[in-house]
Amino acid sequence: MSARRAIIAGVGGGAMLTMCLALSGVIWAKHAPPENSTQQPFTDMHAHNDMVNDPMSTTSDTGAIGPCGISKMGGQTFSGADRFVPVLYGVAYCDRETGVVWETSPAVTFFNWAGAISHCTTREVGGRKGWALPMREQLSSLMDINSILCLGGGLCLPDGHPFQNVQSANYWSASTTGGTPTFAWLVNYFLGGVFVIKLEGKGLAWCVRDGQSTDGLGLAAFVEPHQDHEVLEATW
Repeated sequence: MSARRAIIAGVGGGAMLTMCLALSGVIWAKHAPPENSTQQPFTDMHAHNDMVNDPMSTTSDTGAIGPCGISKMGGQTFSGADRFVPVLYGVAYCDRETGVVWETSPAVTFFNWAGAISHCTTREVGGRKGWALPMREQLSSLMDINSILCLGGGLCLPDGHPFQNVQSANYWSASTTGGTPTFAWLVNYFLGGVFVIKLEGKGLAWCVRDGQSTDGLGLAAFVEPHQDHEVLEATW
């Protein structure tokens, strides 16, 4: 594994994800959507989130409301800890770049694909339901092969991330290969890769949700003060 990681860490992002490794039951692939996939492209999802949560995101005006209910500048990007906003008193974090809410400390139990879906759909974190197994594109949005953590041999997650208990193992996505699927996509933050295995295989589950709970309560009231950021509205 260390040899494979050394190879991956030494190549660019495009080359890394085009490699195919001869692992039993594992197929490595590019980030491009799988053939016949019905999954929404992540770029479209991101644009939709910005449109819903930040109606001024296409302008250069200041004071716009971005994902996670935090004020932002037009075209602003986030780095380090500024990217993630604690919600539900720290048991979850909202990614300001995508609007996706991630549980802070995912479970370390291994599941098959159906078990991973069931785990997330029945999960309650911070007194809130409405969690789901993330799409492949959502899992990939947290991968950063150029982070200091990754280049130093650690997990390929953004520097300054707040997450705990993330393992050097495979995380299931809800995305299958389309048609009559027998394979689903996984992400490995240690290897820095995206690949597919059979649904009967084993992987971990890192649950996500949007800003609205199935009990009808939004999360904005649970956004904690975050340095010099200001919560401007409670509609998500």
